[in-house]
Amino acid sequence: MKFRALVGFGVLIASVVWLIFQNQLLQRHLDLAMIYQSQLQEISEKNTELRPQFETEIADLKQQLSSSAYQLSNLSRTLRETHLRVDSNYDSLVQQAPDEVAQQIKQRPPGAARTAFATFTHPENAYARANESIPKLYDSYLNALGIPGTERQEIIEAMVDFGALRYQMLDELLEGAMPSDMAVNLFGADALSENLQNSLTATQQVNLRTYDRLLKIDTLREVYRQSLQDTGSALEGIIQEQVTGALIDEVLSAENNWGALVAEDGSMRSAYNGKLAALDRARTVLEPYLNAQQLGHLDRFIDTQSSGIDVILEASSDGSGRVSITQARISVGDLP
Repeated sequence: MKFRALVGFGVLIASVVWLIFQNQLLQRHLDLAMIYQSQLQEISEKNTELRPQFETEIADLKQQLSSSAYQLSNLSRTLRETHLRVDSNYDSLVQQAPDEVAQQIKQRPPGAARTAFATFTHPENAYARANESIPKLYDSYLNALGIPGTERQEIIEAMVDFGALRYQMLDELLEGAMPSDMAVNLFGADALSENLQNSLTATQQVNLRTYDRLLKIDTLREVYRQSLQDTGSALEGIIQEQVTGALIDEVLSAENNWGALVAEDGSMRSAYNGKLAALDRARTVLEPYLNAQQLGHLDRFIDTQSSGIDVILEASSDGSGRVSITQARISVGDLP
């Protein structure tokens, strides 16, 4: 009996010791948890204190980045302006050409070309005509830019000034008195977009070149439709549209310098030779699809087009797709 009591007492003592040990272990865990909680609380409080400082530093960094972007933008604009200022051709066009043209108009005797273009080359008339037609022609392009009114007006003014300058220089070009580099700058394929590089971004210049070529397509389509009607009746309806499309594809191609008034060498005669080659390519493309009568009509049209160069003086649209065109034909013999 005593033995059982001793065993029971031993078990009880062991249980008490085990409970004390477990209690101490739990207490240590609790103490560690309290320490961790205290540390987390301190970290949280410190982060709360530092957060305004971090937000201030982030705001400063954003401001510095914004300032850097603005400075880069200004630098890019300055570089474009500097490029234009050191371009002697551009300076000559903008600052000297109008006065020189006006003076030469007064001094030189009127020739055939001068008589035909007198109303366009006079400085006041040139500006008035450019100011009337160019904003309408490029209204859709300018709307697509989505730029503020002041900047839009500056671009319009630059376009009008350049258009007026081209009007004034027509006589010089037709008389062969214009240097080839100036001819390219004024009448080359990308003359307008390149002379607006100080007003437009690179992307806007690309879009302007595309828009310019679409205008040329619409204008040339009207010119060719009228000429086809004047040279016969075999090409009508759908077939006339197909012929017109093939002709435009070749004449307004990269191979033909996009149908510019002067070729890449600044020569109207080179541009004329390029046009003849483009018409010949178009005939080759169309020949398998035309009967003898239709092919004869096409040949008469090509003969008419081969007699000279059409100078588009004005082109306007009434908004419904109808295009009004003022043009003059320079015969082969009068080309410089």
